[in-house]
Amino acid sequence: MRVSELKLYHFKNHSENSWSFCDKINAFAGLNGVGKTNILDALYYLSTTKSYFNHSDQQLILFGEKEASVFAKIQKDQEYEILGSFGETRKKTFKKNGKAYSRLVDHIGFLQAVFITPYDVDLVFEGSEERRKFIDFTISQLNKEYLNDLLEYRKVLDQRNAFLKSLEGRLIDTLLLESFNRTLIPVGTRIYENRKKFLADFLHIFQEIHDTLAQSETNVSLKYESGLNESTFDLLLKENSQRDVFAQRTTQGIHKDDLTFDINAMPLKKFGSQGQIKTFVVALKLAQYQYLKRQSNDLPILLLDDIFEKIDASRSQRLMEMVCSEDYGQIFISDTHGQRIKEHFEPFEVAFKLFEL
Repeated sequence: MRVSELKLYHFKNHSENSWSFCDKINAFAGLNGVGKTNILDALYYLSTTKSYFNHSDQQLILFGEKEASVFAKIQKDQEYEILGSFGETRKKTFKKNGKAYSRLVDHIGFLQAVFITPYDVDLVFEGSEERRKFIDFTISQLNKEYLNDLLEYRKVLDQRNAFLKSLEGRLIDTLLLESFNRTLIPVGTRIYENRKKFLADFLHIFQEIHDTLAQSETNVSLKYESGLNESTFDLLLKENSQRDVFAQRTTQGIHKDDLTFDINAMPLKKFGSQGQIKTFVVALKLAQYQYLKRQSNDLPILLLDDIFEKIDASRSQRLMEMVCSEDYGQIFISDTHGQRIKEHFEPFEVAFKLFEL
């Protein structure tokens, strides 16, 4: 799978721009603020129907304009044309070969992408939601049923929480609460089992890639933390029903799951150096790429934003060796120095195209 052409219309700071890409390394160089990262984000948008950085589509429209679009030609088993368009006064739509999706989520997984950015350290330092998103995003690109379960779980959870909040000291309607539970339990249990299986397969890939990047005696691990590790979801909800009433929200469930990151059997967040944390996060994302590749038998696109600012020169070169191999497909990379990108890729005989912005 590869992207052969990209066109942006009023997307972020790009008025009307287009690019044709080569099969392997496509690099964007220029000063900060010229829109290098925005091009990578546009590719991510075509993959996920969302920006990596902005929660609102309105923030993606060029200042002073009312609508924007992202268009690409994708080479897969045949050529496909993907168009995502949105505006201030009209609903966002995604089209494949001119036909609109009835649901945006039906597009997820068609163009698989992994994005590595300087903000990925949030996986280590921010709350559990960031780490759940990492798991859910990976599985959802491969498993439509899992994505539908996530949407159903969130809908029923919101309804259950709204019900708990509405009690305001009144007697609880146990029948209504049990009706929410009956829906949450099977859906949440399926999500838990999928996450557990994913992490069992993912851990070995991650450790192998981390060892290659770090080339040290460092031992790294990640562990799936969930209330369902020690109990059934049914029992968790029953045991915490009174606590939920007092808290006015659902205090236990797969929406509280987390990942713990360890280095040499100690918490990475507290005991990892800056370099170790950056290497850990890059290894996580590359393992995400390899997991998607192995499960789908296809090559996702890899988006590398300011990667040379994240890790030292020796690890950067090992990273370049990895992504230039046949284990990786089309790469899109941004950097402030075009010459630096050239120097990193010169030792490898791969297709290379540089765009100076």
